[in-house]
Amino acid sequence: METNHIIEELRAKASFDWNPEQKAWFEQQANDARPVQCVRMRDAFTPEQLQFLFKNTGYKTQQKMCYRNAADLVERVAWMAGHFDPDVPETKYVEGFAYAYGLLPIEHAFVKVGDLYVDPTFERALHRDVRKELYAACIELDPLTMAQYQLETGFYGELYVYDYMCKNRPELAAKIRARNPHNRR
Repeated sequence: METNHIIEELRAKASFDWNPEQKAWFEQQANDARPVQCVRMRDAFTPEQLQFLFKNTGYKTQQKMCYRNAADLVERVAWMAGHFDPDVPETKYVEGFAYAYGLLPIEHAFVKVGDLYVDPTFERALHRDVRKELYAACIELDPLTMAQYQLETGFYGELYVYDYMCKNRPELAAKIRARNPHNRR
């Protein structure tokens, strides 16, 4: 794999003179990021699995909704594995970065299917050839952990940030949970 400019940029960002907490966050991103290559969804799923996902469940992707698109796909594949096709590979929700139009890294969510990565947003909503895009993964969450984090935070994305806070800044993670109206008693 060629040089991953996303990781280079994260390392450069981490080298700046930030306040200690901000510097620790950027260093963690640079340390966690690892290059990955996405494949087309048809290379990760069988035709029958794709038929089930897109026709039977009505799965649709939307532009600017990468967190939701990825989370929805993980949930549907987990349901499919439990009720329809036990041969579906283990699927994980992934957050990291993608290179947006070759200009700059953006925070982005995609999916790991077995040992392969797919990007439903770039492929299905933006009609881009994901094999030509540049990615870096920072965190991979199994469906149950993803759902737990979503319930605790009340939102789809930024689960990597939340995971970091749970481990390194529990007081901030508690504030996020407290802001979620579903967690109020």
